[in-house]
Amino acid sequence: MVQLGSKTSTNTSTITVDWDGPNDPTRPPNWSLVRKWTIVTTNSLATFMVSFSSSAFTGSLTQVQAEFDVSADVALLGISLYVMGFAFGPMVWGPASELYGKKRPLWSGYVAFCLCQGFSALAWSVPALLVSRVLEAIAGSATLAIMTGMFVDFLKDPTSRGIAAAMFSMSVFCGPAAGPIVGTVVTDHLGWRWSAWVTLIFSVVFGLAAFLVTPETSEPIILERRAQRLRKKPGGDVVVCASERGERPSISAFAEKYLTKPVRMFALEPILSIMTVYMSFVYGIIYLTFELYPQAFVVVRGWTPVAASMSSFGILGGAVVACIVLGAHSIYHVGPRFVETKQHVPERRLPPMMLGSVILPAGIFWFSWTSFPNVPALAQVFSGVFIGSGSILSFMSGILYLTEVYLAHANSALAINNFIRSIFAAAFPYVGKLLLIRLGINIGGSILGGICIVLMPFPVILWKYGSIVRGWSKFAFQK
Repeated sequence: MVQLGSKTSTNTSTITVDWDGPNDPTRPPNWSLVRKWTIVTTNSLATFMVSFSSSAFTGSLTQVQAEFDVSADVALLGISLYVMGFAFGPMVWGPASELYGKKRPLWSGYVAFCLCQGFSALAWSVPALLVSRVLEAIAGSATLAIMTGMFVDFLKDPTSRGIAAAMFSMSVFCGPAAGPIVGTVVTDHLGWRWSAWVTLIFSVVFGLAAFLVTPETSEPIILERRAQRLRKKPGGDVVVCASERGERPSISAFAEKYLTKPVRMFALEPILSIMTVYMSFVYGIIYLTFELYPQAFVVVRGWTPVAASMSSFGILGGAVVACIVLGAHSIYHVGPRFVETKQHVPERRLPPMMLGSVILPAGIFWFSWTSFPNVPALAQVFSGVFIGSGSILSFMSGILYLTEVYLAHANSALAINNFIRSIFAAAFPYVGKLLLIRLGINIGGSILGGICIVLMPFPVILWKYGSIVRGWSKFAFQK
């Protein structure tokens, strides 16, 4: 073990632990394809459950109101506070993963997520339920904060990263789309607490599978831990590691250097701030559909809650289509261009976002102006394909673009991006209630569509001038 993956420094009294050449099979980029894609698949399924839990509660709202005798606005906090938890969690999980590696923060958060899911199912009061929900989201957001950066550790070519991003985006957004369908059906037959129990059961199954196949992926952390193990052996005091950064910082130093880093990046990085503004609105629309669809199909069309939940299949279908487009774009455009030029340019990720910025407002206008009882319901359901695909093409292209712009600093960039857009999304169901109930779906939806049109130039500006702006950056990958 001392010889494998290690080499002797010029000082013969010490051994410097390093990789055994560029083709060392223990180095994450050199893992087998089976191992890499097993990690991507299982971790995407675990992430699916975290995002699924955010919206599965939608089907529980009526029963929670009745059991605890609270208003609809109080019950809706179960969704808004969950999304708010998504805002605060990554501000800790993202920087912690850069300092302590990916595995420990990731699974600490996921285990806590499962425990809090059980507390939600056992909640004896509304405060207990709401506290469980927000803690559940804070803990579960470790998957959202860490996994994209984790995939970068072992997927070095842009084609593979694009395919992994498509799979990950399917888990992130098919979860909220499937949540109302499954949550409503389970609640209708077994009660709202069983909706939480079902979520917990599948969370444990998928999480355990991911845990068993996912080792540490951060190269510096792997080498540091290898050196630490060797130092415990006789004569190990002479073992050092080229990547070791000395003692771990104190809590105050960690807060100063790492927890403030996402805020500093947002203030100093134009690409990050522009993309965050755009993605916040798109993310808000995804969670606005939890208010939009019941209003359109239950109130306007008079459907039962279970039947209305089935209308979300339009959004689910759109999510699948968008993920296929993202994967195909990586395989047939980004990959060949990388092979041809021997250089990857992050702006090549933006054409799907530009397509999504056109499709999304089209879907919103379509949905809004087919929301009449005399218009066939199928026409309105089909508009969800455009809303779902437009949202995900815009959103996940943004996530992938930021990841490839910042690479080593990606988790910090995504942490502040997630913080701002999650706060925005938490407020959207209430804003949507004002727009859609007071103004009507037609007028309220048209206002949302109009805002989307105003934001359409954002990805075009970055596509044209992003490389120039990256040249000003202290954190962006330049070559």
